[in-house]
Amino acid sequence: MSVHSIMVNLNNGGNVIMTQAPNLDFVPNVEMPNAPNLVRPNTVRPNTVRQLRARAEFHARMANQEAKIRAEEKARETAIRNAVKKAAEEKARETAIKNAAKQAEENARREAVNRSKAEATAAKAAARAKREKSNRNIAAAKKAAENAKKAAENAEKAAENAEKAKKAAEKAEKAKKAKKAAENAEKAKKAAEKAKKAAENAEKAKKAKKLAANAIVKNVDNKFKEIQRKTNLSKTEKNKEGTKVYRKASLKLHPQRLGGSEESFKKLGSIYSNFQTKIGTKVRVEQELSNENRPR
Repeated sequence: MSVHSIMVNLNNGGNVIMTQAPNLDFVPNVEMPNAPNLVRPNTVRPNTVRQLRARAEFHARMANQEAKIRAEEKARETAIRNAVKKAAEEKARETAIKNAAKQAEENARREAVNRSKAEATAAKAAARAKREKSNRNIAAAKKAAENAKKAAENAEKAAENAEKAKKAAEKAEKAKKAKKAAENAEKAKKAAEKAKKAAENAEKAKKAKKLAANAIVKNVDNKFKEIQRKTNLSKTEKNKEGTKVYRKASLKLHPQRLGGSEESFKKLGSIYSNFQTKIGTKVRVEQELSNENRPR
C-alpha cells in the first residue's frame, strides 16, 4: 500500500482524519481520535474558544472583585485614620481648654498674691511717710500706692480671664456631653432601624416559609389526584404510591423540620386522609390497625 500522498484533516468533531490522495490504494477518511500531534497548527476547537473566553471573563470578574475589595479596604482604613485623627484633635482641643482654664486660675491666684503684697508695701510706705514726713518717703509711698493700684487692676483682669476660661471649659464639657448624647441618639436610631429591618425580614421569611409549605401541600394534593385518576392501579397500589408521596412530604413539613410547621403538617395529614377515603382504603387500614391492637 502506497502512502505517498496522504492528506491529514480535521472532521466536524475535531478529530484527525487521514485521507489518501486520488489513484492511491488507501482507505479514505480514517478517523484517528486523540492524536494531538497531527493537529494542524493555529487550529482551535470551538469548545476550546468558549473555554478560553469563559476563563478570561472569570479572571476579569475576579480581578474586578479583588480591586473592589482593595478599594473598600483602603477606604475603610482611610476612614479609620480620619476618625482617629479627628478624635485626637478633639481630645487635644479639650485638653488645651482645660489647661487654659487651669493656667488662668493660676494667674489669677498669683496676681491676687501680688496685689496683697503691693497693698501691704503701699501701706507700710504710707505709714512711714506719715511718720517721718520726708519728700523721699512721700514719693516712695506714692509709688507704692501706684504699684498697689496696678497690681489690683492686674488681679481683677486675671480673675476675669480665669472666669472666662472656666466658662469656656464648662461650655466645652457641655458640648462634649451634647455630642455624646447625639451620638447615642444616632446609635439608638440605627439600632431601632436595624431592629425594624430585622422584624420585616423575619416577617418576609415567615411568609416565604408559609408559601413554600403551601406549595408543597398543593403539589401533594395534585399528585394524589393524579394517582386517583389512574385506572391501571388497584386500591392497594394507589394507597402505596400515595403513602410514598405523603411520607416524603411529611419529612419536609414536620414541625421539627426547618421548613415545616404545625399548620402545614395538619393540612398534609388532612389531604392524605381525604385521599385514602376517596380511593376506599381508609376504612380497611383502620380495620387492620384495630385487628392488630385487638387482644389475642
